[in-house]
Amino acid sequence: MRLLLPTIALVCLCALSLGFGPPRITDSDVAVKWVTPQQFALISDLQEPSLTAAAYLMLNPATGQTIVAHNENARRAPASLTKLVTAMVALEHGELEQQLTISEQDLRVWTMVGLQVGESRSLHDLLHVLLIPSDNAAADAIARGLGGTEAVFVSWMNEWVEAAGLRNSHFTNAHGLDEEDNYTSAWDMAQIALRAESVPLLRQILSTADTVAADRRLVNTNEMLRSYRGAVGVKTGTEEQAGECLITLVERPQGDALTVVLGSTDRYADSTLLLDFFYANYSELYFELPDTPLNRYIDTNGNPHAFGLREPLTLVVPRWKMGTVSMVRRLSNPTASPSPDVPVGTLEIYLAGQPLLEVPLYAR
Repeated sequence: MRLLLPTIALVCLCALSLGFGPPRITDSDVAVKWVTPQQFALISDLQEPSLTAAAYLMLNPATGQTIVAHNENARRAPASLTKLVTAMVALEHGELEQQLTISEQDLRVWTMVGLQVGESRSLHDLLHVLLIPSDNAAADAIARGLGGTEAVFVSWMNEWVEAAGLRNSHFTNAHGLDEEDNYTSAWDMAQIALRAESVPLLRQILSTADTVAADRRLVNTNEMLRSYRGAVGVKTGTEEQAGECLITLVERPQGDALTVVLGSTDRYADSTLLLDFFYANYSELYFELPDTPLNRYIDTNGNPHAFGLREPLTLVVPRWKMGTVSMVRRLSNPTASPSPDVPVGTLEIYLAGQPLLEVPLYAR
């Protein structure tokens, strides 16, 4: 018996030393999310392309969600991308059938289509000449004809970008030729392009590969309209300081994308690389909250109210992260008398556990 006591004590000591100690996380405490071979292949391929552009941006035109960006807020010379603002301001201050006469002053800059002194054209025709072959003299004729002087028209342009909240854009002329204090950014130009594309007439002009206007055949300088599937706009620009510039809008069943490249040495190759990267690696997710019990609340009087998004939402996510999207409905104002214009809460969308977007929820 005396011999057994040390043995029993040793066994007890060993038992006490097992399974006890400082708390720590083990595999059994954590839900493991395995990466599938397909996801791993997508992760390996998800390398942003290398571009020649000094600044560039790609975004979802429906939501403004940035997909790829580099120096997107850097101030750069705008070249003929300026003409998008010229067109927007012209529509605010002129009438489409208004006749404008070409002056000798307008021809101080190059005319791509051979505009002549004394020639009278409607603003409608001059907008086609301005945006399709990117005629500089048309820009000056519009500015002088509507503003009285180019300086007045340019002041309208700067008022327009300021009202739009574009802090990295300032213009000194209507055509975009290099001048000191004439600048924009990739981000600003994306917003300008989206606004221009929202105007039916400008969208139609910017999507036209070639046409006849002002008694001339006009060929669009934007080669993407002829070479990239789904391209529907928007504008080219080239100057010594600006380099090659291009904004491209592509619409496909798989999703839409807007790209801006500034200061490029090969704008078409750069834009194609961005767009190919998007269509190879990203997908759209469609969000809509139907009228189900999950999308209703009970007010303090016991009455039910359905809630949802004002309109369906489309987001772009990397394909390998598609399975990591989650959302939380957070009600902050479950009122008994909801107003159609006052949110009752927010829908929080998460990607791989990180906040992606918040959108307001409205009672139906």
